[in-house]
Amino acid sequence: MGQFEFQQGDIIWFNFPVEKPNPQYKIKGPHPALLLHDHTLPNQTVVLAPLSSLYDNQGNVKELKSYHLPLYKKDYPKLKNDSYVKLDQIMTFSRNKIGDYICSLNEIDKASLHLKLIESLQMQDTIREIVFRQIEQTVQELIEKYVEDMIKKEST
Repeated sequence: MGQFEFQQGDIIWFNFPVEKPNPQYKIKGPHPALLLHDHTLPNQTVVLAPLSSLYDNQGNVKELKSYHLPLYKKDYPKLKNDSYVKLDQIMTFSRNKIGDYICSLNEIDKASLHLKLIESLQMQDTIREIVFRQIEQTVQELIEKYVEDMIKKEST
């Protein structure tokens, strides 16, 4: 597809490599994947997570983990069937294996993706620390402003 730029949340066909002698992943060959990041230049790589059918071979709904993102055909008619994104199988590959664009996540699923990525990458503590520091800084600034205002008020 040349230098077409994809965006996070695009679902694409990707030609997963066949590993020999013992494949690490069952997914191989052309398969839908969710693009998490497109390093167009200079690396020419993509970070993605494969999609899998929401149903097992007997037609039963698979048991999903909290970090799996379900995608339903009713919301994404271009998908072959109800699927889920395997955010526990994030991979980086050469960009030259990208196939055709399928569709993009809607805004609700994209927001859910971000939360599930935080969980999948076990970043909750880091996020909590960042938020705590921001709150602490904001409270400190409010206190300083309040004290400054009180001093101005008393001096007038």
